[in-house]
Amino acid sequence: MNLNIKALIQKIPHSVMLAVLIVISAKILVFGIGYVVTYLNTGPAPPLTIVMNMFNHWDAPHYVAIAKNGYVNTGDAANFIVFFPLYPILIRLFTFDFNYINLSALIVSNVCSLIAFFYLYKIAKLEFNDSVAVKAVLFLSVFPTAYFLSAPYTEGLFFTLVIASIYYARLGKWQFAGLISLIAALTRIAGLLLLPVLLVEYFHQKGWKPRKTDLSILWILLGLAGFLIYLGINNQVTGNPFTFLTVEATHWNNKLEPWTGLTAAYSWARTASYPANITVGLAPLVFAVFGLLMVGVSVWRRLRPVYIVYMFLTWALAVSTSWWISVPRYVMAMFPIFMLFGLLTNRKAINIAIVIASGAVLCYFTVFFALGWWAF
Repeated sequence: MNLNIKALIQKIPHSVMLAVLIVISAKILVFGIGYVVTYLNTGPAPPLTIVMNMFNHWDAPHYVAIAKNGYVNTGDAANFIVFFPLYPILIRLFTFDFNYINLSALIVSNVCSLIAFFYLYKIAKLEFNDSVAVKAVLFLSVFPTAYFLSAPYTEGLFFTLVIASIYYARLGKWQFAGLISLIAALTRIAGLLLLPVLLVEYFHQKGWKPRKTDLSILWILLGLAGFLIYLGINNQVTGNPFTFLTVEATHWNNKLEPWTGLTAAYSWARTASYPANITVGLAPLVFAVFGLLMVGVSVWRRLRPVYIVYMFLTWALAVSTSWWISVPRYVMAMFPIFMLFGLLTNRKAINIAIVIASGAVLCYFTVFFALGWWAF
């Protein structure tokens, strides 16, 4: 038996084993920081309690509340209608004791993020090679906001669905791409971006000749069905399918006003005290510029149109609101960035420098997040 296991391990490509080691190491780093910071900040407690609470901040308790109670239309919990349903549903499905529901949320998020890394590796290898695939995994692992891939947020789930949908579209497996896009649209509003993105890939594969269109295009429309389900939930709970827009505007003061978001971030960067001048002001501005720059690089490097369109739409959605406070987190969803870095950084010294710099910022913001301070 041991010989068989050893033989199986030896058959695993070196690049895959390296990618797995990178992801596990990065997660140990993030969890280690979260655990130590929480222990020092809140005092001694059973280890499992610390683990369940260390990243349970900001949006995380809202997802847990929905998992416990569903959507309600009374009190402050009525505002939770803006959070899409799939992640809370998965938390509830994997919760057997509400005393450990925070642990279930962590497990769902982290398992999903592991699958996301798997698909990132697969799609980078499909487009380029093993080396680029490993580096793509590495650069995502140490991205400054990658702690969200280990926290009870939707990042891990959403990344899995988006990358997997585009991966299967690249293979021409439209039924899988469409079904996954439906699920993505039940995870975040950004899942709707897959509709135009998949259409771009579809017509690219058809040589941009509409006469070659066949019934497989109908699978792509399933993403819209996912959003319609969410509107139905709004209507069932509140009597209005668009209540989430009203709540975003009135409770979170978040509207489609990109100029307001830009000027507010600039003002916070200039006038706010530390650390808000960084987390609410400077960082959103820096990441917004970085995201747009990477869209330009993707055009320069002539990436496949599906990636260019996805990156631009994701960036545009991230900076479209009157509050840019989550831009650094949303820019991370531009996953082709990491393939680009893997493609462009061929010198070992440059790779090491990027990893050290980005990893240091990752640790810095992970401390903020574990303390319960705003960190995107």
